[in-house]
Amino acid sequence: ALPAVFDPHVHLRTPGREDEEDLETGTRAAAAGGFCGVLAMPNTDPPVDSAPSVHALRQRAAREASVPVGFLASITHGMAGDDLTEMAELRDAGAVGFTDDGWPVPSARVLRRALQYQKLAGGVLALHEEDRELSGDGVMHEGGVSAALGLSGIPSISESTMIARDAALAAYEEARIHVLHLSAGESVETVARAKAEGVRITAEVTPHHLTLTDEAVRSLDGRFKMNPPLRAEEDRLALVEGLRSGGIDCVATDHAPHSPEEKEVPFE
Repeated sequence: ALPAVFDPHVHLRTPGREDEEDLETGTRAAAAGGFCGVLAMPNTDPPVDSAPSVHALRQRAAREASVPVGFLASITHGMAGDDLTEMAELRDAGAVGFTDDGWPVPSARVLRRALQYQKLAGGVLALHEEDRELSGDGVMHEGGVSAALGLSGIPSISESTMIARDAALAAYEEARIHVLHLSAGESVETVARAKAEGVRITAEVTPHHLTLTDEAVRSLDGRFKMNPPLRAEEDRLALVEGLRSGGIDCVATDHAPHSPEEKEVPFE
């Protein structure tokens, strides 16, 4: 009835958190939803940062998965943001790209080295763009709703300023980057500006950022807590327009199951 779709951003929780999801359940759900393939993020427990880990996951997927699964490996060991992984070995083992998703690469020096290494190893760098210094102890979007609820906020510039930094590094190194889960209007503008300047940059947006806003957080329901957070209506409209215009390249679910006890707690 319709073409199959491909999801470039999922969390299958294998290894380490199979109580939340595993390769069999996650890919069975993907197949039921009409997905012909997925890319799995490496922020598992432990993170996927070695060639044996990639080999083991690919072997398990061959036995257990209902749809093809590509695996990304982490950019830095343990996703600590310090020491680069052996990217060439990881590529040889079958890693399709590299990301520290869930965490930014805070050091511009480390990211520059990763971009240089990427040109030799191949594979795209997919980046979680967040300045943790600006995010601080925020738990939702910084704006009128956070002020009304008395919750600490995460400003949208914590995302857009990091995109600008990393786009500049990619331009300087003539490398390629992919921006994960855009959430803010300023971020859409930053990506569009980088593309206009010839930077090899792509970006994705999630269904929840396209359809929900921080107004949902008024319920204090933990299911509406995510990173990046749900933002304001003007951000949502900017994301829709960015997708419509082609400034945003694709939709990715960021499918990330959590156990009930992780969500059934106070929002903070």
